[in-house]
Amino acid sequence: MLPDKAQQIGSDLARIAKTLAELAEEIEAEYDHDSGNEPPEEKTITEVKYPDISEVRGFLAEKSRAGHTAEIQVLLAKHGCKKLSEVPETEYAALMEEARKLE
Repeated sequence: MLPDKAQQIGSDLARIAKTLAELAEEIEAEYDHDSGNEPPEEKTITEVKYPDISEVRGFLAEKSRAGHTAEIQVLLAKHGCKKLSEVPETEYAALMEEARKLE
């Protein structure tokens, strides 16, 4: 690399660093803690926890033993399935909630 080119690159990097420092100061001043402005909080993504199929199976088995076998079949059909293994995991909670209402 030629000395002139290396010197030019060094100068460019110095200007970039100076500009970044100025921008950082402006951003900090905008969110000055004395004025009550806080930087926006990061949004957190919460993971949705679905019931495990064994949990749903056990729950439905209890309802079936209590005499609700026909109603459980209706609930499965409502979810477009003939058996629990066909029900999408995302529908387990709703299926359990509907089965809780069986009396």
